[in-house]
Amino acid sequence: MAAPYVRSTLYFDVAGTRCEGWLFEPARAGTAHGGSRPPVVVMAHGMGAQKDMGLEPYAAGFTSGGLAAFVFDYRTFGGSAGEPRQWVSPRRHVEDWRAAVAFVRDRLADRVDVERLCLWGTSFAGGHVLAIAADTPGVVAVVSQVPHLDARAATLLSVRKRGVPRSLLALAAGAADAAAGALGLPPLYLPLVGPPGSLAFMQLSEFESAEYYSKHPRVYQGGWTNRARACLALELFVHRYSPIACVPRVAAPVLFVAASRDTLCPVDAVRRAAGLARRGQLLERDCTHFELYRGELFEKLIDEQVLFLRRHTGLAAAREAAAPARGGKGAAGAAARARGADAGDLPGSPGSPGSAFSVADTAASRERDQA
Repeated sequence: MAAPYVRSTLYFDVAGTRCEGWLFEPARAGTAHGGSRPPVVVMAHGMGAQKDMGLEPYAAGFTSGGLAAFVFDYRTFGGSAGEPRQWVSPRRHVEDWRAAVAFVRDRLADRVDVERLCLWGTSFAGGHVLAIAADTPGVVAVVSQVPHLDARAATLLSVRKRGVPRSLLALAAGAADAAAGALGLPPLYLPLVGPPGSLAFMQLSEFESAEYYSKHPRVYQGGWTNRARACLALELFVHRYSPIACVPRVAAPVLFVAASRDTLCPVDAVRRAAGLARRGQLLERDCTHFELYRGELFEKLIDEQVLFLRRHTGLAAAREAAAPARGGKGAAGAAARARGADAGDLPGSPGSPGSAFSVADTAASRERDQA
């Protein structure tokens, strides 16, 4: 069966480094989906991940609902250039996000409707999209999936898993890597994924680790390996990256997706963020962090996200998009085919007002969907 989309490889510049993105365009744009140029969803992955690690099924699901998707890799990951490789940095990633949004608006306006621009991020990027949406005018909808939100909570959780001595060792490795970079020496790395008690940035059980790798391709773009620059440990400690501080300033409606058994991005923080949002909706699923990329959980979730984005981009009624999905021909069906082919204006506190790099704690309305 033909794919419901056309995929193009495009490139944009971030501070002199070429980044790669895939533009997914609906094959039927301009007929059943409300206009010749579709709304567009700008997308990127989480910590140490890249676009070939399970994002194509999401993009395919969006195209089946009449939306285009621009999925990009951060500098030093996947199809993007940059050295040293696999440099995870919240500050750099946010710069990459800003450049990607600017590229879509400036260069793709003849192919997508940039007046109906949405943001989608998962895990680490689930926080990035909140930071971007807080100060980017014209964003019409945001999906923040199992997001990293609160640096203090994440640090305490990591220390409990790893213990104080190993946590200090990871911090020392981060400082050493930062110093090496400043001196032009080779980088130092720590594992991205490892068992509880290890020096890995993500400490996962055996089940969680299996779910993590289940969405990975057989061959990685850019020679990905299970590691990230150690300086991330220092950056997280010094800058306390907390996108929850940005949430009250996000004017667009936000769909927060939480996993009730998430050991990386706890559900309580996501509930709190949804409560802080001006126009927040919370969707909870009984699963762990990485179970949302495949299977029945994914199939139901992609349909929910398509309906949310269609509603807020002014496309056809939600029921029209939902009906074919039950027969495997809608968002979930398109995503399954892609998998087969791929085998609120309130100040933040403490620190800078509303800055992700400083944590707001102000109540606002919350819509909860625990279907």
